[in-house]
Amino acid sequence: MPQQPPSDRRNQIIAELQSDLAHAHRIIQQQHEQINQLKEQLQTKTRLQRDSQFVNQEISNSQPSSHSAIPPNKTLIRGRKRVFSSKKSASKLTLLQFTSLVAVIVALMTGIGFALMRRQNSSPSEQTKTQSQAVPTVPKPQASISPTTALTVPSLPPIKSPPQILPSQIALVNSELVYNPQTAPNFQKSPALQSIVDEIVSLAISKGLPKKPLSITLIDTKNGGTYGAYQQDAPRFPASVVKMFWMVYLYAQIKNRILNEADFTPQLNEMIKRSDNNAASDIIDAMTKTESGKNLDEKDYESWLKNRKTINVFFQNAGYKKININQKTYPITDKKIYEPQGFDLKMRGDPKNPIRNKITTQQAARLLYEIYEGQAISSDYSQRMFTWLSIDSATRIEKRERQNPDEFNPVRGYFSESLPEDVNFGGKAGWTSTSRQEAAYIQTKDGKAAYILVVFAEDRAYASDKKIFPEMSRLVFERMTK
Repeated sequence: MPQQPPSDRRNQIIAELQSDLAHAHRIIQQQHEQINQLKEQLQTKTRLQRDSQFVNQEISNSQPSSHSAIPPNKTLIRGRKRVFSSKKSASKLTLLQFTSLVAVIVALMTGIGFALMRRQNSSPSEQTKTQSQAVPTVPKPQASISPTTALTVPSLPPIKSPPQILPSQIALVNSELVYNPQTAPNFQKSPALQSIVDEIVSLAISKGLPKKPLSITLIDTKNGGTYGAYQQDAPRFPASVVKMFWMVYLYAQIKNRILNEADFTPQLNEMIKRSDNNAASDIIDAMTKTESGKNLDEKDYESWLKNRKTINVFFQNAGYKKININQKTYPITDKKIYEPQGFDLKMRGDPKNPIRNKITTQQAARLLYEIYEGQAISSDYSQRMFTWLSIDSATRIEKRERQNPDEFNPVRGYFSESLPEDVNFGGKAGWTSTSRQEAAYIQTKDGKAAYILVVFAEDRAYASDKKIFPEMSRLVFERMTK
């Protein structure tokens, strides 16, 4: 991989720092909530101490003059003393936790201040270059994007929530946006690639996994877009893979000056890099002028629904037939929305057979192909999207051994876990308790092999199996690099 110029590396470091700052803001908000909880616990401690003093006084007053006479309720009184004693110890522990928490917040604020000071102390010319020339010269639309191209994302301002949508104030979204490629690429089926896909299916069967809920698309981007597939036209639930479609629709609005890219850089970082549902919700609200969790008038539902469907219309008009991607991913924790409600619930229809997001592996593979070929929206915006999707080798090495169940990990249990460290990799993974999905672009360091692999598996057996996707990926890599 060619070495980045010092200026590009400096800009990349600044962008990473600002991304970390945005994440730190969220952590601090969470710490504030914990502080409030600890304050309540301290107030409880004060009340307990007052009660303890009162009980001790009662005990003292109730002691008989003769030590030989034991009052009948002495055992009860001793029990009450033990209860207050244990509560007092718990309160001391809470105080220690509070002190530790304050220390953590002070450290965070110090780090933020240091990062901001470094940013402010950079020379005026460097600041101008970072803000106005964050993206270097990009290839022409007909040229594919090189994964080795040095690219820095725009600066990350603090995350802002989109304006609230008030009842009876839903304006219709511009539904005339046009996606660049109006028809799907004319991929030719390859017996060699089909043989590889058949091997993937056989691998799943050999592991005792069902093949009916499985869909696969494999595209060789080095040989004019030849492909192999298994049930690639079956619509399936995409989980968080849908977020790369939302990213493309967002850049369509940015290109047409409907939205400003700088306002959404933090949300893009959270939605794509961290697969954050809160950021994804903000992006959908802004793109469609809709909002979740509000008690809107029933007469506003048709306008609300039409706005949401503009995401579908945008891709359907470009040949993404029957695609449905207008429903949010849950939970949305910052709004305390843990499942669809209000209009979001109503649009799902019959609760026994709800309408859900549906994408085929062919559609996910096509979108990745158009991004990496510089065709999605425009060449420069395709390169920006390529950067968001990329997962560098250092990140892959770091996340390969992480096992935190509360952290989104696009490596462990997915394609890149089993690949060599020097491959160029980009994509989006998804997971639910009943499914596992991934769409990825893989290119060898020497550029001799480049392909797109998409696998959707809608079954609990795949959701709980963290080895099958890495094994599938390794099989494909070995065959494609022969």
